[in-house]
Amino acid sequence: MRINTIQLLTNTSHTMSNVFVPIFAASLGASFFEIGLISALFGLTSFISSFIFGKAADINRLRPIVLIGLVVSGIAFLLQVFAYDALSLALSRALVGFCISIYPAALTVYIYYQKGSIGKFTSYGSLGWMIGYLLAAVIEDVHFLFILSSAFYFAAFLGALKLKDIEKPSLKISYFSVDTFYSNVGVYLSIFVRHIGAVAVWTILPLYLVQLGATNFWIGIIYAINPLIQFIVMRRMDGLDNEWLVKWGCITSALAFTCYLLAPGFIYVIPGMIFVAFGWSFLYVGGNQLLVERNAEKATATGILNSVIAAASIIGSITGGVMLDQFGYKETLIFAIVCSLSGMVFFKAKLSSSLMTNDKQQAGSSLKD
Repeated sequence: MRINTIQLLTNTSHTMSNVFVPIFAASLGASFFEIGLISALFGLTSFISSFIFGKAADINRLRPIVLIGLVVSGIAFLLQVFAYDALSLALSRALVGFCISIYPAALTVYIYYQKGSIGKFTSYGSLGWMIGYLLAAVIEDVHFLFILSSAFYFAAFLGALKLKDIEKPSLKISYFSVDTFYSNVGVYLSIFVRHIGAVAVWTILPLYLVQLGATNFWIGIIYAINPLIQFIVMRRMDGLDNEWLVKWGCITSALAFTCYLLAPGFIYVIPGMIFVAFGWSFLYVGGNQLLVERNAEKATATGILNSVIAAASIIGSITGGVMLDQFGYKETLIFAIVCSLSGMVFFKAKLSSSLMTNDKQQAGSSLKD
């Protein structure tokens, strides 16, 4: 339960303030394009950190990586309070992106070696999202949310001090090796493409909801629906076929963004939030389980997945800002639908290619025998 509590606290922390960052950035004078750049910079530093510390978790002990990641995240969130313009906000968000990506791969692998359920562990992250959104809806003051986020990270750090080191293989791997990426490219590519579209939507969604008539309170409530459903769904995914989960994660995401597109008012976005909850639950849990089950470099594989998600956040954030600036909300949502369906196509194509390769290898082996 201690590690699940850490997952709950950290996800509550970075969710409660993230939802209002686009609105806060606009209040500091940032343009739509600059709002996209701020999100992109956050994604860039997260990409770098996830890759570095995913490798580090396979080479080194897990506990120190978790402790370092939690304490520096608490400091980084507090520094956001001092942002006074678009540039200072961008720099503080970049630091947050780097710090909060230090520990997740180590935590996931910690659960695996403890023989825990990755689905249930991940569900506590979604529960944290829900609590974070509800707190955001009630508090609304982004500066106080930054302070509260910092406090939650320090509380998680104090809880992590009681974690014990666990026995795990210490792998001798190169930081520059890309073999793990190539052997799992189907999973990475499908989630990458889908997530580009999703992040484009998340970049503009608070502003879209405001246009549809939502207040900050209702934005927080609507956002809370997604993780609530995720918490319920993720806890019931043990034993399901992981490849099926990845494919249907993409399809269900497309349905979600279609609901957003057709919504005549903010209340009609709620069915889309339910669909997107199923979609991300399928994708994230199915993808993570595929990676830890199929790879010896488990932290590296999950760290690369976090890097892929961060890279998609970079492209998606810029795309969302540019598309909103040049076209509009509807066009951004159509782009997300196309990305989600493309992710499913790429996964099925790569899966079929892998099966054909395996069949040829087996046939060749039989001939040699």
